[in-house]
Amino acid sequence: MKKLLFLLLALSWPALQALQAQTSLSKADQKTLIYLAEEEKVVRDFYQAMEAKWEATVFSHIAGAEQRHFNRAVDAAASLGIELPGSLAADKPGEFQNKELQQFYDELMASGSQSLEAALRAGARAEETDIRDLKQALETTQNETIRTTYQYLLEASGNHLRAFHKNLAAQGVTYRPVVLAQADFDAIIAVGEKGQGCQGQKGQQGEACCQKKGGQKGQCCQGAQKGNCQGKGKGKQSLN
Repeated sequence: MKKLLFLLLALSWPALQALQAQTSLSKADQKTLIYLAEEEKVVRDFYQAMEAKWEATVFSHIAGAEQRHFNRAVDAAASLGIELPGSLAADKPGEFQNKELQQFYDELMASGSQSLEAALRAGARAEETDIRDLKQALETTQNETIRTTYQYLLEASGNHLRAFHKNLAAQGVTYRPVVLAQADFDAIIAVGEKGQGCQGQKGQQGEACCQKKGGQKGQCCQGAQKGNCQGKGKGKQSLN
């Protein structure tokens, strides 16, 4: 009988821990974490769609990173006993429970479908939005699990913003922030000024990268030196 009771307690302990964690969280913390998890889904779905449309390597790399970010946010919610909305758990591309995020996704898609440059601009805007929302969320929570998750996502979003900025610069485009203050934007970009390729990867002597997956006949994107681009699968560094 004692062994049976011990087994039952052992099996129920994770559930009790999750329940305790959930009850110690404020409703605001729970709501914000769910919102930011779905926001990660927005940018992931958008990048996957842009990768399919434009075949630009930057979208391939960052879409993969955003999948990890979405998983990280979902795992954090699960560890805290937060139940995800049905539509978020179903994870259907382009479908979102939050109407504000659905509108945001639709706007990104409308912009990004116009041209590669417009898609890169939309990607930068998405990362700016992520950074703003994550910074605001960090100011309002004291939960260490949530704070660690947000800090991880914030650092990664900075990497992605620099990647889009580099890709646009390689096309001769000067990107101006549309969400963040200019000073905040400049500080983020300055972090990766040395030794960064246009996809947020460490390049050699600051060369830019190929825009198309695998390159086109070995050509680099505008502004790069001939023969120096980093094709898909070469010189890759994690974008978090």
